[in-house]
Amino acid sequence: MLLALVIALLAVPLTVAFSIYRIEATEGYVRFRWLFGLVRYQVRIPQAAKVEPPPKCIPKKKLESPKRIKKGNAREIVSLLKQSAFRWRAYKFIRGMLCAIHAQNMFVRVRIGLSDPADTGRLWAVIGPIAAIVQNLRSVEVHIKPEFMAPAFEVESHGQFRLVPIQFIALITVFTLSPATLRAWYTLHQGNT
Repeated sequence: MLLALVIALLAVPLTVAFSIYRIEATEGYVRFRWLFGLVRYQVRIPQAAKVEPPPKCIPKKKLESPKRIKKGNAREIVSLLKQSAFRWRAYKFIRGMLCAIHAQNMFVRVRIGLSDPADTGRLWAVIGPIAAIVQNLRSVEVHIKPEFMAPAFEVESHGQFRLVPIQFIALITVFTLSPATLRAWYTLHQGNT
């Protein structure tokens, strides 16, 4: 009985309206409506920071050892995308997610570049075909431009879409548990140890 209720609730469509703009700082909002408007929630981007009271006494600063920066999350993503089975599985997953989203008046403009032009080219090899697929969807306008000269990430987007949560849970579960994804994560983990 409880399981049937949870499944029924997850089958109710969720409407998401958003407007996000990022050049140097990210600004915007995301609004959620569920259960036919009975549940509403809005998230502002960036969220208001909590003001902390000043400390009563200022302790002497300790010399901190410089923090090690993890080498390239972008490189890890590129190494995953080098595996053709994972690339194909990711492509099918993204195509399924795009079909599950019922977009209305959606506009997306992205300029993206990594520190290495070769990595940007590899990333574009994956993103380019996805952008072409998205461009063919009704009520969606997408412009993705690669930047080979310098690292960049700029976004301007707004629109509204409707989705069914249980359909997304099924797509994510199938993608996560697929042999291609498990092999890719295992290979990435082995490379980091």
